[in-house]
Amino acid sequence: MITAPKARYLIASAFLLQIVFNRAALAHLKTAKLFPPDANAGDSFGASVAIDGNIAVVGAYLNDSNGSDCGAVYVYELSGSQWLQRQKLTPSDGSVNDQFGRSVAIDGNTIVVGSYYGDSNEPNTGSTYVFSRLGGAWTQQQKLIAPDATPDDRFGCSVAIDNNTIVIGAYRRNSFTGSAYVFVRTGLTWDFQQELTASDAQLDEYFGYSVAIDNNTIIIGAPNWNNPRGSAYFYQRQSTTWLEQSVLRGDAGHFGFSVALDGNWAVIGAYEGNTNIVSGAGTAYVFANTDAGWVEQQKLFDANSPAYSKDFGWVVAIKNDTILAGCPYDFTDGNKTGSVFEFVRTGSTWIQSDRFTAGDANTDDKFGSSLALSGRHIIIGAPYNFNDGNSTGSAYLFDNFPGDLDADSDVDFFDFAVLADSWKQNNPLADIAPAPAGDGIVDIKDLAVLCDNWLAGK
Repeated sequence: MITAPKARYLIASAFLLQIVFNRAALAHLKTAKLFPPDANAGDSFGASVAIDGNIAVVGAYLNDSNGSDCGAVYVYELSGSQWLQRQKLTPSDGSVNDQFGRSVAIDGNTIVVGSYYGDSNEPNTGSTYVFSRLGGAWTQQQKLIAPDATPDDRFGCSVAIDNNTIVIGAYRRNSFTGSAYVFVRTGLTWDFQQELTASDAQLDEYFGYSVAIDNNTIIIGAPNWNNPRGSAYFYQRQSTTWLEQSVLRGDAGHFGFSVALDGNWAVIGAYEGNTNIVSGAGTAYVFANTDAGWVEQQKLFDANSPAYSKDFGWVVAIKNDTILAGCPYDFTDGNKTGSVFEFVRTGSTWIQSDRFTAGDANTDDKFGSSLALSGRHIIIGAPYNFNDGNSTGSAYLFDNFPGDLDADSDVDFFDFAVLADSWKQNNPLADIAPAPAGDGIVDIKDLAVLCDNWLAGK
């Protein structure tokens, strides 16, 4: 016979088990959909995105404000609970078809913008612009060009910044062999430091198509090495020189099409990589920096419906214990509507925890073409999304609210009940502190975070 207390226990256990499987998918709230009031059809707003703290940056590289396809970049700031447009950035010397905003990056008070066809001393070499914030306004600080620029290098196809160092890719240089350039800041000036090339460079390698930097490590993707295998090159800073540290090879699928780096973890996307289930659906590989060098830890892919998740790993990002992988050609919810997958680390294993979609998706939106994360904020671009009847593009903001333990999009009394039960049973469900992934114990720290979010009205 099942007694009343036992029945209540079984119901509670089933409820908690349901939360374990569904909490991650519901703990992220879509907080904003961004598109500028002056948007026009074909702007590709959202083709590139970046975020740092409460500042989000969105590129619209086909915007026509300063001429056809000159491009523009929009800066948003979180004010209270709303993301407000603060500024629209354009280059001081912009011209037709520059495609300013093809790539963007932000770190603190510095924004970096790649101009795919921008001119330097030669036409269509590519250029990159640096903007700095002073007194709340973003102003152009400097235009960066390659010291040895040649036409069609595509300098600025990819950009990354960490503190006082900028990395810029030029994947078409030297017959698509490619290179990357490092600039460092001294005072208010950015100076060229070094050009990076592959030790085993070959034609059509696309070295520099993707770049990432964190502290003293740089990753350069070369997705066409031994087409379609792909490579990723790691460089380590020693004083003022960058030395090639290691080279990772892909089996297939354009390994290195996207790269991301955070501390001792690296993620490398292969958008046509083979999963364990479907050939060519796309994968992302996680590497850890160990005493033996960069060692593969895990291959990520959509384990639930990989046949629909086309081009998984088109873009990737990592921060702390969270990895995002974009899948812009995902047709689970319609042809090329797109999606983004989240993985969180538990011990040494990365577990698929969420799948983001636009919620108002249309065919060919390509949600997940760009993405970035910072703290509890996630931004995802959908450059072909419709607004006011036009394919202007959009960017979506999502937030993760610690404390929503029963996954009802609110922090309330019921979440305290879940925490109390988890504490009693030593169930890690309510392990939400310290951020971002807890410490394996449900205790007073978790209660404090829950109280903070409850009082804040999350």
